[in-house]
Amino acid sequence: MYRRSNIKSLVLILLVVAIVGMSVAYALLSTTLTITGNTSLSAASWDIYFSNLSANVNGGATYTLPTLSDTTLSDYEVVLTAPGDEVTFIFNIVNDGTIDAKITSLVKGTPSCSGVTGSTTGTTDGPLVCNNITYSLEYADTGSTVSINDTINAGEEATLALTLSYNANATSLPTNDVAISNLGITLVYGQV
Repeated sequence: MYRRSNIKSLVLILLVVAIVGMSVAYALLSTTLTITGNTSLSAASWDIYFSNLSANVNGGATYTLPTLSDTTLSDYEVVLTAPGDEVTFIFNIVNDGTIDAKITSLVKGTPSCSGVTGSTTGTTDGPLVCNNITYSLEYADTGSTVSINDTINAGEEATLALTLSYNANATSLPTNDVAISNLGITLVYGQV
């Protein structure tokens, strides 16, 4: 019996030594990883607007310079009198914000031509004029058409040219004055 008791004691001591040894081995194989840090959000601004309006004229065309505000270019009037007449309004779109922007929507009217009040040939003159009118919005430096998804980076500006012209190769002229309407363009800029 004494021997059994010694064996049990010995087994118990070996078991305790094994557990202590495993704990030490586990402690040697463990690692603690810690992540710390801070973050902040810098102030951002959204500031896109029109600026610097001027006009160029070719031929005998005349114009009234548009009214320019931060977000509208309005109330212009152009009178074209002969083939080759052209008026181009040049202006900047400025991104003074801190966020890059792109055109998310662009709606450009299709010119509509009609005889003025009292004209008896409006149905003839209107289509003649509309078939010879060019109405475009392009980048002044490249001549490429302004399109959806065009970008303007923060702190930059783009120079645009809005042109109304009468075909220089037109072979016929209207016999009466023709009013041209539906010349609006809406540009919507959104975050890139």
